[in-house]
Amino acid sequence: MSQVAQSTHENRPAQDGGHGLRPTSALGIAATFIGTTIGAGYASGNEILQYFVSFGLWGGTGALVIAGVLFFLLSAIVLKTAQQLRTTDIHRLVNPTSSRIPTWFADLCITASLLGTLVIMFAGAGAALDTWLGLPAWAGAALMATVCVLTVLGGISGLVKVQGLVVPLIILVAVGVAWRGLAHPGAGADDVASLVTSSPLINTWWMSGILYVAFNFQLAYAVLAPIGKGSSSPGTSLVAGAGLGAIGLVVMAGAIMAAMGAHATLIGRAELPMVELAGMVAPWVAAVYTVILLLAQFTTAVSRLFGGVERIALLSPLRDVPGWLIAVVTAVVAALLSSVGFSDLVGIVYPVLGYAGIAIVAMLIATWILDRTLVRRRAARAARA
Repeated sequence: MSQVAQSTHENRPAQDGGHGLRPTSALGIAATFIGTTIGAGYASGNEILQYFVSFGLWGGTGALVIAGVLFFLLSAIVLKTAQQLRTTDIHRLVNPTSSRIPTWFADLCITASLLGTLVIMFAGAGAALDTWLGLPAWAGAALMATVCVLTVLGGISGLVKVQGLVVPLIILVAVGVAWRGLAHPGAGADDVASLVTSSPLINTWWMSGILYVAFNFQLAYAVLAPIGKGSSSPGTSLVAGAGLGAIGLVVMAGAIMAAMGAHATLIGRAELPMVELAGMVAPWVAAVYTVILLLAQFTTAVSRLFGGVERIALLSPLRDVPGWLIAVVTAVVAALLSSVGFSDLVGIVYPVLGYAGIAIVAMLIATWILDRTLVRRRAARAARA
């Protein structure tokens, strides 16, 4: 999960700087969607480990297929609904009623996603620095928190460019390490699921696929909606982009899942299983992978801190509190909570956010169905006139 805080982009169509893939072409949409979804959690391998590998070959594959289908359907719905309604307002996209309760719920979930992911990124940084340099996890988390606060206070205008470099690196290195792992499988294991970390809140493979999409998609609305709104392409182009993006995500996640399954005895219950696989190639590859992972965690954490602070500052009791103080307190609290541990947080926080995200997905689908019904009724009335 890696994208610049939705508050910085929710009212702007995606730009490509005048060159490269257009964000409204099928390939441009797919690239943007993949870049939005892939991030530090993907790079660490812990998400894929707990959501797919932990259910064995067949269960993990089934969960991955469900995730791919949902990624396609939901991204297509957001793109086409935003195009039809000409809006990037998430409240308009996920609130099919005149009540403000769904809007409040969506806001609460988005804020929880921002802050929950921030805690996990700090924990991941602590785990990465512990594995690489032997630095205590709490010290690594505190260091990442400090850097993030200084970045937010100094302005994050350059973060998009940094992220634009990090995401392709993540894809290239992660898939490369996965390919190397598949080419040289480890000792076989009769029961892969029993060897790896699993979430106590996910008991079935099919629910795992649903939850993986539900928590990942909560902040994807803000990236996909501007693309849909700004697109003059026919709906088939938007659907094709959604399909290509979903296929890309499934293929890459599937390669990593297969590689980790083939080396289940090596990665075991490692906090950063992809770093373990990289170390199998060579120590320097593990070091390079760790640096890229830290950069991914940094860009994700900064965007979450920025977005979270903006939302917290909107609360009535805190409107007169200086932004820098909110940023510092938020980062300190997140760093303290990160002491729970990276794997445990991934196994608890993300599923909780996923269960809440299911309600937002249901509201999105309801809004889509309602709008389609209204369009058909208008067309029928116009035909009779």
